[in-house]
Parts: sequence; structure tokens; C-alpha cells
Amino acid sequence: MRFNLLQRLLAAALAVATLDAHAQHIPLQQFGQNEGLGNLSLTALTQDASGYLWVGTENGLFRYNGADFRRYGITQGMTDPFVTALQSTSAGTLWVGNHENLYRLDRGRLVPVLWEGEKLPVWPFQPMAEGADGELLLASEGRLLVITAKGDSTSIRHYFDQATLKAHPELQAVRSIYADSKGTLWMACKESLCQASEGRIRVLGDAEGLPRDEWSSIAIDKDGNLWTRSAQRIFTLPKGAARFEDRTPPKDLLRKHMLRSELHIDDSGNVLTNADPGLLRWRQGHWETYGKENGLVAAGGVTAILHDRSHGTWLATRGRGLQHWLGYGNWENWTTQQGLPDDVIISARRDRQGALHIGTRSGHAMMSPGANKFTTPATPPALAGQQWASMEVDSSGRLWTGSYSGMLMRYLPESGKTELVATLPFITQVLADRKEQLWLATWKGVYVLPANAPTGTHPQLVTMPETAGRHPENPVGAGCIDRQGNIWLPSVTDVLRYDGNAWKVLSFGDAVGKATFDGIGCSRDGSLWAAAGGNLWQMKAQGKPVATRIEAPVLRERSVYAMYEDKRGWLWVATGAGMAVWNRDRWRMLNQTHGLAWNDLNGLGFYEDQDGSIWVTTSNGLSHLLHPETLFDTAAPPVVIEEARRGSATLAPGAARLPWSREPLVFRLASLQFEGRQGLHYRYRLAGMEDQWNESAQPEMRYAALPAGDYRFQAVAVDSDSGTQSKPAELAFSIAPPWWRSYTFYVLCAASVTLAFLLFHRMRLLVHKRREAELEAMVQERTRALEEAQEALKVRALKDALTCTWNRGAMMEIVEREIGKSQRTGESFVLVLLDLDKFKNINDTHGHLAGDAVLVETARRLIATVRTYDAVGRYGGEEFLVLLPGLSLPAGANRIEALHQAIRSEPVDIGAEAGLSVTASFGVVAFKPHSPDTATGLLQHADLALYRSKNEGRDRISYADETMQT
Repeated sequence: MRFNLLQRLLAAALAVATLDAHAQHIPLQQFGQNEGLGNLSLTALTQDASGYLWVGTENGLFRYNGADFRRYGITQGMTDPFVTALQSTSAGTLWVGNHENLYRLDRGRLVPVLWEGEKLPVWPFQPMAEGADGELLLASEGRLLVITAKGDSTSIRHYFDQATLKAHPELQAVRSIYADSKGTLWMACKESLCQASEGRIRVLGDAEGLPRDEWSSIAIDKDGNLWTRSAQRIFTLPKGAARFEDRTPPKDLLRKHMLRSELHIDDSGNVLTNADPGLLRWRQGHWETYGKENGLVAAGGVTAILHDRSHGTWLATRGRGLQHWLGYGNWENWTTQQGLPDDVIISARRDRQGALHIGTRSGHAMMSPGANKFTTPATPPALAGQQWASMEVDSSGRLWTGSYSGMLMRYLPESGKTELVATLPFITQVLADRKEQLWLATWKGVYVLPANAPTGTHPQLVTMPETAGRHPENPVGAGCIDRQGNIWLPSVTDVLRYDGNAWKVLSFGDAVGKATFDGIGCSRDGSLWAAAGGNLWQMKAQGKPVATRIEAPVLRERSVYAMYEDKRGWLWVATGAGMAVWNRDRWRMLNQTHGLAWNDLNGLGFYEDQDGSIWVTTSNGLSHLLHPETLFDTAAPPVVIEEARRGSATLAPGAARLPWSREPLVFRLASLQFEGRQGLHYRYRLAGMEDQWNESAQPEMRYAALPAGDYRFQAVAVDSDSGTQSKPAELAFSIAPPWWRSYTFYVLCAASVTLAFLLFHRMRLLVHKRREAELEAMVQERTRALEEAQEALKVRALKDALTCTWNRGAMMEIVEREIGKSQRTGESFVLVLLDLDKFKNINDTHGHLAGDAVLVETARRLIATVRTYDAVGRYGGEEFLVLLPGLSLPAGANRIEALHQAIRSEPVDIGAEAGLSVTASFGVVAFKPHSPDTATGLLQHADLALYRSKNEGRDRISYADETMQT
């Protein structure tokens, strides 16, 4: 008993000694309501066989496809939207649990799973696991059940038989389960752990060093060690050991109540668990803590941890939504929160003692070997806060640095002191050659100083060979030393080379289009890399200077200003929008979405550490890429045809032919890639309609009113930042022709044509006869219409246009016709010729329009006074001719008097205030059948009578037969 107590005290002391507040800043991508995650209190995470990420919350289940979230809840069949657990099986089945029941996702619906009509409540422990044959193992109300999905139904049975349950009553209180890769089942049973393997049951408890507790989480790490956790304790059973070891972290970090305790094993075999600060990680024999100081704000705590198939790590929190730990296991970041004096990082260098030195905008920081946090060495006030632009270690282990303000400083590791060596112009780089000389690139040339020079020795300005057009004090930028020891430095459009004996000026202005150099890097093949004018160049200095612009797609529209070729021969390129890497085969772009601290790289950009890892300097933090060799191990971005829809109907794979419709067919794609989506776009085509591939950054494609035919929609996801593309996803379907182009319609049309032909044949004669009758009637009608039209034209030709009375020619014909009639019938007629008195005065005084009005009104009054068969015509000018058939004199004198009175009865309205009084002089002649005369003769007699009326004072009636005159 004393030994057991002593052992526990030692384990607790070891745990206290091994607690470590890890200093790195976690690159977290937050997902909340703005991103479509409707509830921020998360309860569970899983990834299904297709690659979708599923998020359980207190108000619904959400599916994430890398671009947006889709909610499943009450509408989809789940009565209680509080999700307690999720499990995805390799067969593609997604199981969802809540406090009320278990559900299975089937074709977009959450179908309740009932056992003999009873519900299966699921509590938020570790209640589900996948069995060896893909079946679901479920702990519900203490029972361990085996559930198998078969089509639309499920089968359920007990995992243990009654004899086993009776022999081991602990198995009637199973809370959490874990199935390892060997088929062994581990269970939190009552207050112990139970193991079921090959039909044997083993209960682990006090005898194995595991105290009685409500254990709720179980995991096995890559070394085969068994881990278990309760609300406030963590124990492990090392592989091959007989007793558990206490791994409970010190300082009461598991005091707060959590929705569930979580144990998770990452790719490196480290153990992650949720804790009061946020997260704990057991790595290399000690616990690391991650909380607010690392950028992790978990609100009510981390409730679930998921490692996806692309090696991404996800944290579910209660109140702060979903958090994606970008670049987990491969990226580490540091900022001022982790001890750096400034977030603007300029340079990095490791000294011979293994300490890492970081140059920032506000001075120098260092991290000793084995430490995980930066400290700021004591620096004289006059030297503090300087911009450490470049660092170099000499053969004695001293660290040299140059600042933008021109201070050349030296850090002495033995004493930890920093001293000022000299003051120069703006220093861009410090380089140490093989001859123990320090070369200083400045904005006013190159300086040299022996590394072992006594304190107080001032660097000497190097005199460069004179070159036409080059100023001796041209600024010099950051360069490199090649494998042969040659020094290469850029200076405006020139390159300065030192071969160990002398400097040479090489003009590259014409080769790079007169662009100014920002930096130069050395390649292992003897060529140079250069950043000039925002572009990347590969240059050869042997013979005539030659430069080739590198047209990599990942560099398009990005400004390059620094580069570095590492020991592997990989090229690292710094831009203002992330960093590019070339492994001599393909390019890849990296940015904040992969774990980089900031997209804007700064200073020299890169430093290759002794272990091959890469330090990256940015304007908002320091990044450390732990395993560069894994960068190109990424899989191609997967693509799925998430939905094919026309109107409200969804097109399922293998669907029958679709009816033709004018509605567009809409395809929605998803690339289940969760990191680095900036370079993601889609290539697609609809085979059967088009052969060429189309490109789009949007995941939705529309095809309107497709014609009938067989089609295959094909899509590929392309990641231009990594140079990879997915395998094509394909959906085949057919569209039936519209009804007017179907075979049935064609048959009906043929039958209709035949029937119509027969009917036409039988009715042909009847129709022909009817047509003849119709044509005859039409001809008659047309003839009559033509005659009427001709008559109308004739009448129009005989009418006076102004007064609408007969014109002179018509009146003469009427008179001739009436003479003939009178001679046949013996009847007489009277012909009246009248002339408006003083008509010329009317025109001269009142105008021709007034005269026209008088003529029209006179004609109207005459027509109104005569009989219907009398004829009134305009003889010419202001003269009218009136024919009165069947009238004789003196019997008809009263009719003539009526005509005379009609003209003079009322003034004529000509638009003036008072009407115009109008009178007329009449000449009257009677035709007598017994003494006939011609029409001309009659007119002459009437005209003579008219002039008599004029001569006798106008406004009177005169007769050709003077015996009629009164």
C-alpha cells in the first residue's frame, strides 16, 4: 500500500514537472454564423466516407463541403435538434444521435432507428464505434447493441449474450466504446474498463492501477498505449505493461465541467484532450497547453476533436463555433504574444550553440535549444529597438547583424551582450565568406570588415570597377554566396560578383528590361535567381548576361521580392500574397489558409534551419514549416457532383430519362478541400452537347432547355496553387424528346394524315362543287362590286368637287337625256340658270374662302329645296343649273320662286360677326315637246333671260318666254 502511494506521488510529481505552456500561436480559421454555421454551440464532429465534414450542434446537424454549410434538423426528420453524437462508417452510413433517439441519414432524411418500437437514446460520451464488419456499435442506456443498415431497414441485436452479461454485470452499464484496428473492443463499463477480444472478457480496475471512476473516453495511440479519461483524470496503460500510469495534468486543469471528455490521437501519435484552458497535447513525454495566449478561445470548452483525411485538425467549441487548426503538425507561428518584441519579422539565424535568433522591426529575440518561447536579450538602450535586417555567424560563433538605420552590431553568446561595431549607411545584408571576412551590403555601396578585427575597426568601402552609367554609390541589395564561394550582390540593374580576388560588375539591365533588382539567390547549378520588377528571373552570368522570366501560374499577378534555394534544390519565393515553392517538378502556393502566419512576407523571407525546416519571416509574425518534404504529398482536390436539379426535381445517379422541359438543368459541384481554396476552380463540360471544357470559379453550372439526347456531365476540380486536379466526376442522364417530337406523336401524325387524306378524297367532289358555287357567287359579287365601284367613280367624275353637285358635263348629259325622255313621253321640263349677284365683290372683299362658303351654302339650299328627282349642278364659277323634270310654265312658277327665296332667305355664315346676304339672278326656260329645242339652244335662251335679270337690277327671275314676265 505504501509502495502504491509512493508510486502515485512520483507520477504526480513527474506530471507537474512535465507541464508546458506551449508558446506558439495557433493559426485558427473560425467558422460561425457569418459562414453559415447557424449554431455556435457544437457537440460532435465526424467526416463521412465521401469526405463531407459533419458538425453536430445544440440546434441541428450541419454538413460542410469546404464552401458552405447545409443544415439538417426538424424539417429533415429529427424531432430534437440537439445532436449528442455522430458516427460515420466506411460503408458510407451516417449515424446521428440525440438524447431522444438514434437516426440514420438516408437520401437527405434523418430516419429514426427503432428497436422493437422503442427509441434508442444516445448520450454525449463516446457512445458509437464502427465494428470490424462495418456495423455500428452503440451504447444506449447501458446496453451495447449491434446495428446493421440493410437498404431502407436496419437490424438490431445485443452484442453480448445473456450468459456473458450474467457473468460480467459491468457489461450492463456500458457508457463509451472504442474499437481498435485489431477488432478488440474497449468499453467504459460502470466504473472500470472492459476489454472484449476473441470471445474473452477482461475487466480492468484497481488491480491494474486504474481507480474506480466514470471513465468516458478511450483511445489507443500509435505506439499501442491505451488511454482513458474521466471528467477529471487521465490514465494510460503502456503497451505490454500490466499497470496503468496516471497522466492527469497538474494545476487542476480538468476542474470545469465539459459536455464530454475527449481523447484524440494525431498523425504523429500525440494525444490531444480538452481541458479548462482549451486544449492539452501530450507530446514527447509532457503536456502542452493551448489557450487564449495561443489564440485558442473556446468559450464553454472544446467539445470534439477531428482529424480529417487531408490531415487537417478541427475543434468543436461550445459557444465559439467551429475552429480549423490550419497546418496542424507542420506549421508553428510566433508573435509578440509568444515573446517576440515585434510582429514585423525581418531575419532569422541559428547560432553555433543552437539558439535561434530572430530579427524584428523592434530588436532581437532568441529561443534557446529545447525552449518553446522567445526571450529578448538585454541590449544597451542606444541599440535597442533597431530593425535587425540581416544576421550572420562568424567562425567564432559571434552573431553579426546590420540594421536599416546603418548600425553594424555584434552579439556575443558567451556574455549575452550586444555591442555596436560601426555605423554605416542603410545595411541590407551581412555575409561572411570563407576567408573570415564580413561583407556588408548597404545603400551606398559594399563594405568589408575582417571578422576578427579588433573592436573599433571601421569597415572599409569597396571600390568597384568603373562602369559606364553606374554611380559608385549605387545601393546594393541582398544577395548570396554560391557553392564555389563567389559572392553575388544586386545593385540597381547590375550584379556585383566577388570571386575571392576581385569584384566585377555585370550589367543585366537589358536582360531584365531595365527593371531594378530587389534580391538575388544562388542556385546549385551555377545560375542565379533574381527578383526584379516584381517578377522572378533565372539568370546566367557566364559570357553575355542572360535572364529568363519564370512564367509560373502561381506567380501570376503576384509581386516577387525575395527567393531562396534550399539544400534540396527547392526554390522558395516570397511575395506579398503568400509564398511559392518549386520542387523542380511543380509549383505550390502557400498562404494563411495553409497555416502561414501572414500572407505578406518580409525581409529576407526565408531561413533554412539545420534540420531542413524553413523559417518564414512575415510582416505579422514568424512561421516555422516543420516538414517541407511533405508539401507535395497533398492529394488532388476531390470533387463531387453535389446536386443536379431541374426546377423542384432532383436528378439522382442512374435516373431514368428525364422528360423534356424548358427549365434549366442546374449542377452544383463541391470540392471537399478544406485548406488552400484560393486557387480552386472547376473545369466542366456536358458531353453530348459540347466537346470543349469550360472553366469557372463558381460551383454552379446551368444548362437551359436541353434538346433530347444522351448526356454526360463531367467535372474536375483544379487547384492552381498546388498544380493538382481531381479525377473527373461524372453524371450520365438522358432527356426524352418533347411530345411533338416523340415516336408516338409521329405515329399519330401519320394516322391523322392518312385519315385526313381519305376524308379529303371522299369529300373532294363535294368540296369541289361547293367551291365552284362559291367561286361563281364570288365572281358575281365581285362583278357587282366592280360595277358599283365603276359607277361610284363615274359619279365622282361627274360631280363638282366643291359643291358636290353635278358638274357642267354631267348636267349637259342630264339635259340631253331629259330632252329625249320628254320627246318620248310628251312631258315638258324647266331649266333654270342662276348666277349669284356681285360674287366677285364677295371674293375681293371677304376672300376666296368666303366665296367658297357661299357656293357650298347655295348648293345646299338648292338641293334642299328641289325634289329628289330634280337635278342641281354647277355650271361654272358662280352659276348653277337646275333641271326640273315634269314641270311646265306657268304652272311651275311657284317652284322657281321657292328656289329664288331659298337663296336669299337668310344670310350665309362666312365666319364673320354678321352673315353675308346673298342674292341670285335667274334665267328660266321651259322645254316644250311640240316645239323641241336642243340642250345648247335651251341654255342660250336661259342665258339671255339671266342677263335680262342682271340688266334689270339683279335678284330677280326672268323667263325666256317673255309672256311669263310679270
